[in-house]
Amino acid sequence: MTRRDQELLDRQLRGLCIPQRRDGTMILAIVAIFLAGIFLGNLRSEAGETVHFNATETALSAPGGSNPTVLR
Repeated sequence: MTRRDQELLDRQLRGLCIPQRRDGTMILAIVAIFLAGIFLGNLRSEAGETVHFNATETALSAPGGSNPTVLR
């Protein structure tokens, strides 16, 4: 790139306004929304009835109540 090319490029870019990135603000907003979702989910779960289930029965049950077939 010659000096003349550099001067032309500088003139072209002089009028170009590049906005500053606000990564910190965006990260803060995402974290705030995430924490608000956790807080609201916690409030909602305290208001409702707690559901208890046995993980083993749930994993081994089949739709319709039939016995599952185990393939080996």
